[in-house]
Amino acid sequence: MNQMTEQFEQEAAVETAAQQTPVFEEVAGMTAEQAVNVLVQAAQLAQSSGNLTVRDSVMLAKAINTVMPGSL
Repeated sequence: MNQMTEQFEQEAAVETAAQQTPVFEEVAGMTAEQAVNVLVQAAQLAQSSGNLTVRDSVMLAKAINTVMPGSL
């Protein structure tokens, strides 16, 4: 299974869970690791949508690789 398929399935699972659980309840017990994962996903979405400059993309990629080595 490729990374895009895995990401799509994870997003679908999160969306399904979000439809069943109020968002404030869903995030109430968020850990630091989960928070970093959310930020990484948001950064990857921004990169893939083309809404960032090349400089921003490079900086985000380095930041992601710093906190989660090997994730890109």
